[in-house]
Amino acid sequence: MPRKKQEPPRGPMIHIRLDETTHRKLKIRVAHDGTTIQYLVADLIRREVGGSDNSKMK
Repeated sequence: MPRKKQEPPRGPMIHIRLDETTHRKLKIRVAHDGTTIQYLVADLIRREVGGSDNSKMK
């Protein structure tokens, strides 16, 4: 059963450029996982910077 669509997170937006092959593989990956590129990239970034806890950035 497909997952329920979630409201996209609000906040600043980023734009990235990918080569065609990488973009195609990424679309296949998120389709297989039942998610979106937006959620996958946001999750990867959150993991790399330690979540949304801004106190670590001070």
